[in-house]
Amino acid sequence: MKKTLLTLVTSLFLFAEANAEMAIGVTANMAKLDTEGTHTLRETAVLSKASHTEDVVVPEIFFELLGDMGAVGIAYVPVQELGSKSRTDTNSEADTGTYTAKAELDSHVLFYADLNMMEVANQQFYLKAGLNHATLVTKEALNSGSTYSDDEVWGTTVGLGVRGDVYGSYFYKLEGTFTKYDTYEDSSENATTANKVVADTEVTSVKVSVGYKF
Repeated sequence: MKKTLLTLVTSLFLFAEANAEMAIGVTANMAKLDTEGTHTLRETAVLSKASHTEDVVVPEIFFELLGDMGAVGIAYVPVQELGSKSRTDTNSEADTGTYTAKAELDSHVLFYADLNMMEVANQQFYLKAGLNHATLVTKEALNSGSTYSDDEVWGTTVGLGVRGDVYGSYFYKLEGTFTKYDTYEDSSENATTANKVVADTEVTSVKVSVGYKF
């Protein structure tokens, strides 16, 4: 994450470029979400592991400044579902029942830098580095009665992209990115044993954007 922050800070010089242009646009993020987690049961302390993969299409809006070296910008997603998964336990009388895990990322913001690499046939290829921030909202329904807290999470994004003009001041962007979020961890006291949940989420995306420079 420190390297990503350094890249973003270094790229701020784009703001000072005399020929910098502002741009706004919309993005269709075709994402594959991979989440792995563990849940420790309250009575037996049995550690259950699970993984979940979900394909989603997430709309984004972005604002950026374009310069000779690339672009710096911010992208916003109101809400991003992380999916849900259920299981039924029969380990003991206390733990028997259905457990449904569900979560989403609210107010997701990506701060990014697109660093130009080379131009081919009037198409600009670039490297992407970004820092994500969102609120992870838990919406579990657990037979144990446990509930878990929402939390602020951070993540880093790396990727490759290509940008080109379409017509007049309109342009397109096509990107492939990978995002890794910090581990979510929380405990809930119930009965004599603390329930505990740990989850890691990774996102692989193909993004198609249309923007307008002004």
